[in-house]
Amino acid sequence: MTHLKSGAMVSSSEMLISAAQKCLCPRKKRLCPSSCLEVTAQIIAVDLGVKPALLYDSNGASPYQLQLYLHSLHESGVVCNSLRIMSINDNIFIINPDIMKSHLDELLESRSLHLIDVCSSRKRPVLCAFEKSAEEMVRSFLKVFINKLDLVVLEEELYKDWNLCTFFGILLGYPASYWFDQTKGFENCLCMTPLVVCTVWVRWQIHEIKQRCCLYSFSVPEELWSDVQSHIQRWTEHLRERFSKQTVLTDLCFSRDTVTLPCVTL
Repeated sequence: MTHLKSGAMVSSSEMLISAAQKCLCPRKKRLCPSSCLEVTAQIIAVDLGVKPALLYDSNGASPYQLQLYLHSLHESGVVCNSLRIMSINDNIFIINPDIMKSHLDELLESRSLHLIDVCSSRKRPVLCAFEKSAEEMVRSFLKVFINKLDLVVLEEELYKDWNLCTFFGILLGYPASYWFDQTKGFENCLCMTPLVVCTVWVRWQIHEIKQRCCLYSFSVPEELWSDVQSHIQRWTEHLRERFSKQTVLTDLCFSRDTVTLPCVTL
């Protein structure tokens, strides 16, 4: 995959901030300058294939507004690939189609996703197998890539039986994803459960500004950490390999913290 040595050299930080505030401005709710640059860095990470997708949840911008911003980034040379915008139950994803298809194909072949059952009926979370329902979600989503449109809105008929918490974890490339039986409710058993929160950070240099952004953030119950540690280590090594193939983002670093919360919303 090719990419300009530094997309930041094509546009100044002021130009990128101005473009983001102009395009991504629902009801005059403007992004602050640092948020504009962080969103741009996240999009660059998707463009470079360092992550398969970005869940955009910064300020309620519409898919059409995001499409305008992607076009402006493409015209200025900040991104090089044709990224796709997909809306799922009013959640907006920016997706690299080639990387996503490779990611999902590999997932189906290896069945390596770790699912964590957090049904509220359980006393504690447990690991569960890559179930048929998860496989069907992935296969159904792969069919969407036959559509060549830049902007895709998934109809409810397609995703109504999916566990979106699980599916979003899959789309975002997490090594583990939570699952619960949504036919019995949307509560979970994670309240007051110690969670190991894994975070991946990178930096993006744009002229005088070195923007730090969170590339990944996911959690695993502490009592299951020993069961998933080797799997997450392999995931980390693969991420390092992908990261090493580009020069735009720098300073890849990993952090791990343990938190306990009175309520966890998935």
